[in-house]
Amino acid sequence: MIEVYAPASIGNFAVGFDALGAAIAPLDGSLLGDVVKVSASDKTQFVCSGEYAHKLPSEAEHNLAYMCLAHFKETVAPNMPPVRLELVKNLPVGSGLGSSACSVVATIAALDKFAGTQLSDEALIELMADFEAKVSGGRHYDNITPCFLGGLQLTGELIPGKSLAIQTPENWYPVVAFPGFSLNTAAARAVLPKQLDMHDSVEFAQRLSAFCTLMLQQQTDKALSILVDKVAEPFRAPLIKGFSEAQQALLALGAKAVSISGAGPTLFALCDNLDTAAQCDQWLREHYINEHGFSHVCQLDWAGTRQLNEDKK
Repeated sequence: MIEVYAPASIGNFAVGFDALGAAIAPLDGSLLGDVVKVSASDKTQFVCSGEYAHKLPSEAEHNLAYMCLAHFKETVAPNMPPVRLELVKNLPVGSGLGSSACSVVATIAALDKFAGTQLSDEALIELMADFEAKVSGGRHYDNITPCFLGGLQLTGELIPGKSLAIQTPENWYPVVAFPGFSLNTAAARAVLPKQLDMHDSVEFAQRLSAFCTLMLQQQTDKALSILVDKVAEPFRAPLIKGFSEAQQALLALGAKAVSISGAGPTLFALCDNLDTAAQCDQWLREHYINEHGFSHVCQLDWAGTRQLNEDKK
């Protein structure tokens, strides 16, 4: 049996709308992401389990993981024998943590290992983006590539290999808080402007390019000072109850940046020390999340998608 884990991710990453994403891992060691298990079977079987399985379509044909299996067998490995595929759904749907990307990345990575097809990273990313587009309406790489490759990734169609890693300091601690209610990705996209005027376009380009350059120069304090979303956040914040109040409170506690993760409603507060991260986590638990939500102090997950049972083969 092949068992593969894909981590949650922060899409957009404040300055990088549709172009910058970061994989995350809770400091407590819990798996904040999806697991896919693939094993040989006498007939094709699909099982969906996990805490959030009940939020997914009950028919296998409408589940992204099963759709990935059908497409993989048809286009990549037509001679692959029947398999039993289980998706362990550990991420809430519509959370802004790359939930659909998690399912897609874990499934395709697991099938590639099981079938021994040894596709290149770029080929796998393209295959994954095909299915992410089925959910989000476009080939958005900012959840796919960090989820697959790990860390902070500058990503997109025009980028060689579809992704460039940006190294981050060890003292970055993103605190992520899912409030306990979902936000439809299509609705979150619908509120965005259809186009940016020249001034806003230039400012976006300056902010993203300056952030990436400052990170490469290891001027992380200056990079953090411009980690602000002027493209999506102003339009999406009103859709997320309590976000604006949380943003103000967390910045006052010492967070270096607070923004919306992906399309929301999860927010992330980027802290540069554990004491501040713990204070932000406590505030979010008391004031932002309901009984269905969660908050985690995290670090960036540079391992990305990996096989959990590799040393047990």
